[in-house]
Amino acid sequence: MRRLPPLRALRVFEVVARHASVTRAAEELAVSHSAVSQQIKQLEDYFGQPLFMRSGRGISLTPGAIAFLEDVRSCFDRLAIASEQLSHRTYGRVLKIDATPSFALRWLIPQISAFQLANPSIELRISTSATDGIGHLNEPVDFVVRRDVMSRPDHMCQRFLDDVSTVVLSPTLLKQKRIASPEDLLEVPLLHLKSRPDAWTRWFRTTHVATPEAIAGPFFDHFFLSLQAAISGLGAAIGPYALIKDDLAAGRLVAPFPQHRLVGPGFHVLYSEGTAKDRAGRVFLEWLLKRDSEAG
Repeated sequence: MRRLPPLRALRVFEVVARHASVTRAAEELAVSHSAVSQQIKQLEDYFGQPLFMRSGRGISLTPGAIAFLEDVRSCFDRLAIASEQLSHRTYGRVLKIDATPSFALRWLIPQISAFQLANPSIELRISTSATDGIGHLNEPVDFVVRRDVMSRPDHMCQRFLDDVSTVVLSPTLLKQKRIASPEDLLEVPLLHLKSRPDAWTRWFRTTHVATPEAIAGPFFDHFFLSLQAAISGLGAAIGPYALIKDDLAAGRLVAPFPQHRLVGPGFHVLYSEGTAKDRAGRVFLEWLLKRDSEAG
């Protein structure tokens, strides 16, 4: 068995040495001056030699105690690090979230920094799927985020964010084409999404503007690609406010006809009953469900 000096006395020794004062050490430890002196005496008796030299009202370490202090501090530092690592291993939790690439890039990643700072023991790992469906998900995940209602046995689905879309384009293109009415948009390239090929037809229907049966324009695999194309002045896109609000606020995009909107079912999150009962899962879910009200 290891032969160790009294650990409480070692702690007192380190504090006294750091302050070079019994009185200030007593204040930090919230004990009496006498109690500190007793612990130091106990340690000196253990080693059979003095640890401090006393001159007047001051104290200083003996040469042997100076070297010993460095080892004591090193041991305390290693103990603190080991304790922190054990705490993370004991209470740490990894949550896996699957979302579409556009939602992960444009909403989830910018939002989660605040969550991670407030919950350092919960690690969020984000994966993306290039489809709105969930049938292909073979790897276990804690949360699935999609722009629609989802269903899976022993799982729950909740809406957490509005899905309201409108037309956006760059300020430069708006001025160049002198777009003053919805009809004027038929004179600019219209950017389409493969996952929502009828979006422009449905949007023009809200404006009562007659359109060709097939509206021409390039198609993109992901919303964030059509958004970047719109920012670059390549045409007009349709996108949800939740994913473009920063671009609107910064002036990279403008919404010329905000009164004409497409309202979808909302962004939803799917999770199992077990995830809902897990402490980390519950913390993340509560945070996620607050996003819509705070955004509003």
